[in-house]
Amino acid sequence: MKRIGVDVGGTFTDLILVDEESGRITVDKVPSTPDDPARGVVDGIARLCAKADVALAEVDNLLHGTTVATNIALTHTGAEVGMITTEGMRDILHIARHKKPFNFSLQQELPWQSRPLVKRRHRLTVAERVTVPHGDVLVPLDEDEVRERVRQLRSAGVEAVAVCFLHSYLNPVHEQRVKEILSEEFPEAYLSVSNEVLPLYREFERFSTVALNAYVGPKVSQYLERFAVAMTEAGFGHGVQLMQSSGGMATVESASKRPVNMLMSGPVAGLIGGIWSGRVAGFDNVVTLDIGGTSADIGVAAGGQLRMRHLLDTKIGDYQAMVPMVDIDTIGAGGGSIAYVDQGGVFRVGPQSAGADPGPACYGRGGTLPTSTDAQLLLGRLRSDRGLLGGGMTLDPALAEKALQSVADELGMSVEECRSTG
Repeated sequence: MKRIGVDVGGTFTDLILVDEESGRITVDKVPSTPDDPARGVVDGIARLCAKADVALAEVDNLLHGTTVATNIALTHTGAEVGMITTEGMRDILHIARHKKPFNFSLQQELPWQSRPLVKRRHRLTVAERVTVPHGDVLVPLDEDEVRERVRQLRSAGVEAVAVCFLHSYLNPVHEQRVKEILSEEFPEAYLSVSNEVLPLYREFERFSTVALNAYVGPKVSQYLERFAVAMTEAGFGHGVQLMQSSGGMATVESASKRPVNMLMSGPVAGLIGGIWSGRVAGFDNVVTLDIGGTSADIGVAAGGQLRMRHLLDTKIGDYQAMVPMVDIDTIGAGGGSIAYVDQGGVFRVGPQSAGADPGPACYGRGGTLPTSTDAQLLLGRLRSDRGLLGGGMTLDPALAEKALQSVADELGMSVEECRSTG
């Protein structure tokens, strides 16, 4: 049996082909293509197969982990989202829970308010009400009002629409009808409907999860569909299997509708690989650190077992995502994380990343902003004579120093002091 594993990160895409019959393992690494992630993966798989002298048609399994959805959430580069919800529930996403990052601070920033998944002007309400505990319809859905709200969202230029009614987990009839109306009035919009994504009670967590699904949905679904079509055209005769946050696998069709389940796809695959590596080396207790171009992921497996998070504790970056998720912590600190001085004069690194294009300044691809990779190169932790991609990409210390100079000047430091601070 021949298997291919692919891990798409914000900067690089890693690939491995295992031929179980011969025992041969072939690995490769190529730059990611953020403008069209599928292109980099397809080119990487073609290169991997050529390197292994294996035709793609001979491959039995294609397993895919990706941080595409993760990076969208961490860097706040998702779609413009609209929401249709029950009258009176417009501000659930803003209010959230009483629990705050700093319980006793009156001045703290609340990310779900300062960087909302759905702007307040795009959160619209309609008359409807389903009651507990049996899901009886108390207030019928006003379909004329729904059509008016849909037209408002369309004229506002939103790309995706989240539909979240208060008690739709008991009776989804109103949400289903709104979905039909959206398909008629706004067919090009990406739809995220709560009874399909997360039919559970707890309105804030459900609303946040469904909004997050809409936020990452357009980019992730387009990527997956292009990738699947390209693999079929290239001769792969089986369905692509996608790693989910739970450690299980999903089809392209399922993942395109519920990409929120893939938010920890790449990091979970890394932890599972770490458990396997630890077992081979004779260790059961494993800690993994997976540093990519945009994020750093930390996982722990005691006794070689995946540990699941409680559904009320599952988050990605600043946002609640009530989906089954392996216990992994992700922070916006990768090799491409950009260093800067904020408006208050505080030195910061990330979460914005230079990504693969243009990438860190030292890549010589036109990047001018200082990144963690530039600092590591100047500190000698990366060697310019060895480069990356097996020597296929050279690193330029002069460009790294020039990029760091701007931050050093703002901080009143030398470049040497600044690179150590980063």
